[in-house]
Amino acid sequence: RVDNMLKLTSDLRKASLDMRLVDPTVPAEVANGKLTAVADHVYAKYKETSDKKGTQLVFCDLSTPKGASDKVSESESDVEEKDEAEEQDNITAYEQIRDMLVKQGIPSNEIAFIHDAKNQAQKAELFEKVRNGDIRVLIGSTEKMGAGTNIQTRLVALHHVDAPWRPRDIEQREGRILRQGNMNKEVEVFN
Repeated sequence: RVDNMLKLTSDLRKASLDMRLVDPTVPAEVANGKLTAVADHVYAKYKETSDKKGTQLVFCDLSTPKGASDKVSESESDVEEKDEAEEQDNITAYEQIRDMLVKQGIPSNEIAFIHDAKNQAQKAELFEKVRNGDIRVLIGSTEKMGAGTNIQTRLVALHHVDAPWRPRDIEQREGRILRQGNMNKEVEVFN
């Protein structure tokens, strides 16, 4: 009974992010309304703060690049455009958001995943790029982008795509933007 409750809770969290995490047969245009809203908010802030190279954080603990069980199925039209070898692969919410942002006009080299930084040297280099405004959108999980992430210099917005399990994680996420050293007097937090 406890196992059933845990699975139900997990499925509800996944469904709140993208219904395809629970039911891969749901069409993309129906399933990713939340991800589309996130991409739209990120893009609007990107355009609004381009003059000062404003940066943004996107927090998502589900469907991370490393979470094999938290992948979403691609729509048929997306799959048809890929090589046959890639047809069986599913993509993450991170990739969905990035792809939507690129389609709206953000250069892909200005979007990064924290999961791509494999060691401390790569992390330090990535953080420097965010502080300089070379990376304008950084997408990551609370675990990888929480404590020790000092990139507040140009942050203008933080986006909570999903709700973490522990309330203290919200404070940890928001501690990335609500701190000394940010050149912006006002910032926005989107839930």
